Amino acid sequence: MITRLIQTIILSILIVTSTIGQVNITFEVNTSTLGSISPDGLFIGGGSGFGKPGENRLADIDGNGIYTITLQRDKGFSSFYIFLNGNCEDWSCKEKLAGLPCSDPKNFDDRFLPPVMSDTTIKACFNTCDNDGSCTIITDSVDITFELNTSEIEVDPGGLFLAGGSGFGVAGDNPMIDPEDDGIYTVTVRRAKGFLSYYTFLNGNCGDWSCKENIEGQPCADPDAFNDRFIPPVMNDTIIKTCFAKCTNDGSCQTAFIGELKTDINLFTIRPTLVNDYINIQYNHESVSMNKEIKVVNSSGQVFEKFITKNNAKTQLNTLSYTSGVYFITIQTSNKILTKKFIVQK
Repeated sequence: MITRLIQTIILSILIVTSTIGQVNITFEVNTSTLGSISPDGLFIGGGSGFGKPGENRLADIDGNGIYTITLQRDKGFSSFYIFLNGNCEDWSCKEKLAGLPCSDPKNFDDRFLPPVMSDTTIKACFNTCDNDGSCTIITDSVDITFELNTSEIEVDPGGLFLAGGSGFGVAGDNPMIDPEDDGIYTVTVRRAKGFLSYYTFLNGNCGDWSCKENIEGQPCADPDAFNDRFIPPVMNDTIIKTCFAKCTNDGSCQTAFIGELKTDINLFTIRPTLVNDYINIQYNHESVSMNKEIKVVNSSGQVFEKFITKNNAKTQLNTLSYTSGVYFITIQTSNKILTKKFIVQK
């Protein structure tokens, strides 16, 4: 009897000793974004710690669309990982996270689990970066794709990012990838129809915004919004092609040479800035007799008007044919240039 008791105690000690320093990691995956679950099941795989497709199958115990698995790992364990809808040896059934903030483009666009120091539950959603298991689904949505030409810069080892405004977050939130290795970095974001926001591009993951592009004085920069770009309400799937630090809209980095032009904040004024039918442009005294090139573009860089005027103190610009939106007017003399924003509201 005593011998058996001693054996039981020793066995208990061995069990405790063998499990000390380990943690239980539970994954709960909401599958409401999936049209159907593969007959082969749902799996977690990838990285250094979760193996190949088919090795770690999740189960929907409650039949509520939440698939779970609990794995025991050493304390401090970390690894990349991904969820798979099916048992596909070629990884073709893995979730698609490219361009989303929870994916790492340098590691097959997989998720990353930082060091786990205690029992942890990860709530996730298949194909999205929701981290509370809620699976936010935007039913009336548009896909906005940004294609950024980087041919004139050296890309920072930290990567390229889309950020800024009310809709694109901070540095690091929206990494861009170069899938074809041609210097064109891209990211696609899904937003509600009618979405609008300022935005900018960053060459590097800099928390102080020191690595953001500098487009000050260019027609697509808004001096009242940190010289960021602006995307007007998006009603359909849209592709925006541009160049880092340049206001092109065709994906090239070719812009007109403007020589030694200097920005002159007193070159002209405009009234009103919230426009319906016309806008008054008032020039400063020095520029009255000069040739003045006037160019009006929308927030996507499309030219609406371009003409030259001379020997006048003011110009009235008719905007009756303009659609509602944000516009930029650039006036250039032989040595001065200035861009201002106005909004047409019908």
